[in-house]
Amino acid sequence: MPPIRTNASGETRRVGFELEYSGLTLTKSAALVLKKLGGRIEVVNPYHYKIRDTELGTFTLVLDFQFLIQSGLQKWLHSVGLDQALDAETVRALERFVATLSEAVVPYEITTPPLPLERVSVIEEIKEEFRRHGAMGTKADPLYAFGFHINPEASRITVDAILRTLRAFFLLYDYLVERIKPDMTRRLTPYIDPFESDYVERVLDPGYDPTMVQFIEDYLAYNPTRNRALDLLPLLAYIDIDRVMAKMEGEKISARPTWHYRLPNSRVDEPEWCTCEAWNSWVLVERLAEDEEALAALTRKCLLHLASPFHFFTKEEWIAEVKAWAERSS
Repeated sequence: MPPIRTNASGETRRVGFELEYSGLTLTKSAALVLKKLGGRIEVVNPYHYKIRDTELGTFTLVLDFQFLIQSGLQKWLHSVGLDQALDAETVRALERFVATLSEAVVPYEITTPPLPLERVSVIEEIKEEFRRHGAMGTKADPLYAFGFHINPEASRITVDAILRTLRAFFLLYDYLVERIKPDMTRRLTPYIDPFESDYVERVLDPGYDPTMVQFIEDYLAYNPTRNRALDLLPLLAYIDIDRVMAKMEGEKISARPTWHYRLPNSRVDEPEWCTCEAWNSWVLVERLAEDEEALAALTRKCLLHLASPFHFFTKEEWIAEVKAWAERSS
């Protein structure tokens, strides 16, 4: 469990999960979730299912291909002026054709509702059901770049709390990469790009004490993208949607009071993998953020490490330093 278990209102914090996979149809996936959690299935379109009225809320299943997800090909054809030129059967044939092509490299995705901390094991139970019925993860094919994303509710929405958590993530990043071992295909895609060193050093500078507005402006200036291993855009959009969207016009950003941790792989087909491994790696970030003494000490050492012209050659020493703290804090 993270060190802070309640949000600013004193309520139990929640966390959402997004698990990408292939090898299991949406129909079968929905049936497995229904059997496990009850509720009812709503078919939005052939590529977008919802399981409503479960005791935990609404689960979503999609073929992660945006214009099919939204409302099927018909809406997209209307947007480009082709809907009147094609009959319904042709549209359905095009949908099936695009979906078939997409399934080769585009994952299915299950998104949970925000789960109370005491119910985070639900995602592990769903993963196991999917695994037993043939779901495949990122290592099953060289073209797959499937992830397991975690969306923990922020415990406090203040610039100080956000800054401490981001600093903790930067300090732990190299160790987390070694621990999680993100698949090479995922690392070659832009989806989990690391933060640029200039921004890392700016944030780690002990003299960096921004207002919330300045912090958001700085983040957007250095990171005008959703493709970061830790994506802050949903959280910053929740705080100031107008400021974020002025910079990110046209991007699909869901404003919510959560971090968006994108680093872990989806290893759904590997019997030895537990989703708790990914969750625990995030908990480590929160532990460091709340350990004021360790955060300050590791920040000093990291800045010295980064300032060295030979820091690339001493990277293993730095990881060992962070790993020692992680083992002591467990």
